[in-house]
Formats: sequence, structure tokens, C-alpha cells
Amino acid sequence: MPASSKYNPNGSALRDYQLRLLDLLSEFARLCEENGITWWIDSGTLIGAMRHGGFIPWDDDLDVCVLRKDLPRIRKILLGSAKAPFAYKDMWVKGYTRLWPRFMDESCRIVRRDPVSGEPKEDFLWIDILPLRPGSPKLKKLVDPLYGRCFRRIIGAIDDGPVKRVLADFLSPLAVLLAWTVSLEGRIFRRNSLMHDFGVPFYSLRRREDIFPLSTVSFEGRSFPAPADPDKYLRRIYGDYTQLPPEEQRHGHEIISILPQDA
Repeated sequence: MPASSKYNPNGSALRDYQLRLLDLLSEFARLCEENGITWWIDSGTLIGAMRHGGFIPWDDDLDVCVLRKDLPRIRKILLGSAKAPFAYKDMWVKGYTRLWPRFMDESCRIVRRDPVSGEPKEDFLWIDILPLRPGSPKLKKLVDPLYGRCFRRIIGAIDDGPVKRVLADFLSPLAVLLAWTVSLEGRIFRRNSLMHDFGVPFYSLRRREDIFPLSTVSFEGRSFPAPADPDKYLRRIYGDYTQLPPEEQRHGHEIISILPQDA
């Protein structure tokens, strides 16, 4: 296990939180392996595995990727197979307000500072599940402002009045049509280029040949799926990811506290 640091020494609240996340990731991995689901660790989680052997010391989330075409099957399997306190949530689940899915441990509640309002907000322990589909991130970036604003209002992530909610309902078919057009262009002309799904605010290009066939990496002493060549994959997206960012950029999701299970 990676050595402790000033950010997450053994016994600290952040380290305890990271270890709970690790157990949640292990349960997600178990369900995926048992049901033949293709997935891999990605983004900051993959950087942590390659640079630190586990969590980035100041980080407090986990990112995994799946293929968008597999999402209906993944949804069906995880909704049916995940046993309490574990749960799969997506925008079709009432009360969930993200445009991408999460796998959660509902026995572990946390308080974090909301990045928009700055106010404390209660949430569950989560893993972000980020779908990738063929396409151009540059074209997606043109569609995402309309798509994201419409559907965030529709599912309740943005509550800025009934007029804008009605406008979102009115404009959402156009947003869906534009997203479908960009997606069709990707399936026809960019089958080897992968982008994040619509509504996910990331715009870096992934290449299929850098991902498949999947390999494995060690993360906190456990083995998880990863892109075929993790170093090449990360350098294409982030440049020299082995260099630590400046201290003022070393921050996570501002986890304030972990609530007792009986709170």
C-alpha cells in the first residue's frame, strides 16, 4: 500500500474515506467480473495507480469507464444484482441528479461542499461510471451546453424557476436531435475515436487502440482493469502526468465529514 503523506496519513478522515471507496470499487469489480461487464479505471484513478500505486494522496473520488453501447445491459445487471447497501443510479432513477451513472454505497453518507453553491450537501459514497462513445469531443462540446442545461433542469440538478424548466422541456428534443447527429457522425466516421457521453463535462479524446485489449494495474494492492497501455493512454490525454501539480491545485471534492451509519 502506498506510503502515507501529509494529505492522507493512515488514520486520517481522508484515508478512511479512501479505503471505504476501495471496498466499493472491489464490489463493483466483483459484480462486473461475474456478469462479463467490460470496464476499466480511468482519469485521476488511473493516474493514481500509475504515479502513486493507489489513490492520488489528496483525491477523494474514483472514476471508471464503460462503453456507451454496453450501458443498457450494465444498467439491467447492476440494478438487478447490486444488493443493499450497494446501488446503481442514473438519470432515470427518481431523485438522482447526475447525467452519468454512479455506483453507490448507501450505508456510508458523507457531507461535502457543493462546487456550485459552496453549501454543505449530504451525499452517499460513490464511484463515477463514465460512458464513452465514438465521436468527436469538439463536436460534442458544441452540443453539450444545450444538452446539459436542458436535462439538468429536467432531472432537477438545476432549479432556477418554472419558466426555464418549461423552456428546457421545449428545447430538449432539439438537444437530443443534435446529440444523435453527432453520435451518428462518430459511428460512421470515427469508430476508433472515443469521447465521453453527452452531459459529461470532459472533452479529451480517447483512442480505442490505446484501451483494448485491456490490461491490469495495481491500485492499493489490488488488481483492476486498465487501458492496454496506461502510460501511453495517460500521456496522450494529460501530457507528463508523472509530475505533481502545484500545491494550490491539489484538491478533491471537499469532503467535510463522514456521517455515522446511524445518523
